[in-house]
Amino acid sequence: MQRDWKVVVSVRDESLASLSEVVAGLRSAGMTVNQVLDPIGAVTGTMGSSTLTSLRAVPGVADVELEALYQLPPEGEPQ
Repeated sequence: MQRDWKVVVSVRDESLASLSEVVAGLRSAGMTVNQVLDPIGAVTGTMGSSTLTSLRAVPGVADVELEALYQLPPEGEPQ
């Protein structure tokens, strides 16, 4: 079973005018798009681990970051 990873994709400033084309490229590369954050030039969604390189290769993509997961210890245990 392949795990889906939550990702945040940053779009290059010069590509913000064509954000919809970047989003279409991300979908074609295997990303399931959840949100397009126009004001900050970011796209959130999920992808399989095998598509990380494909997302970075989409024209207009500045960076792809995997979601960081944090978990606090159970209540009463030292942190």
